[in-house]
Amino acid sequence: MKKIILILLVLLIGQNFANAHTCENETVKCPIDGKKVTFCVTMSMSTFGSFKDFQKKGAIGEHYEELINSCPKCHFSGYIDDFKSKFTEEEKTKVKELLAKFSDATMDNAQQCLIAAEIKLSRNVSKKEIAFCYITGSYLLRENDKKVEFRKELQRKAKDNLISALEKDEYDDKTVIANINYLIAEMARRTGNFDEAIKHYDLAINDPNKKDWIESVAKEQRELAVKKDDNNKI
Repeated sequence: MKKIILILLVLLIGQNFANAHTCENETVKCPIDGKKVTFCVTMSMSTFGSFKDFQKKGAIGEHYEELINSCPKCHFSGYIDDFKSKFTEEEKTKVKELLAKFSDATMDNAQQCLIAAEIKLSRNVSKKEIAFCYITGSYLLRENDKKVEFRKELQRKAKDNLISALEKDEYDDKTVIANINYLIAEMARRTGNFDEAIKHYDLAINDPNKKDWIESVAKEQRELAVKKDDNNKI
């Protein structure tokens, strides 16, 4: 019996390890000042559903914390591909001017997401890419009751950029548009903009190209907006 129990424990431990989040270090150079920055790039993880704002749940470790990193010297922030990008001297000057306002900022994971988004905004990249930098930052503040206003700032900026992405027709897959309207609604509800939230929940619900699951979840979350419930923990 002891051998059987031991075998079962080994199997369970092995299964949990196989499902765990793993990452590998990759060192890149800051494109602004050449300082070395190390990313822990996600290699595997297991997800088990998600929160209502699409943040993944499960054995994901520090996946969201590791997506965006920052140069310890100049505070240039972005995804690992942003660190591999080539900048002209003119672009470097423009980014340095932007980074100057963050010179005394307390750097944490959410602040890195804000800076990454601001840099992308200055470089005129797609609005949907900018939006998800802000959204990632808001994920990292979900449980932080001391930075509610900062979290709401990120969510408002995410919402505005998602709306711009729709206006600029940045989504080729029309089945995704309902998802984006739903996410806009969630960002609005979580920041107390309930009328705007209801408008975008309705757009998601009534979208003829929506995926099957979106209607039920949008109706569920719409009820919270009607009740003026800005719960951000779900």
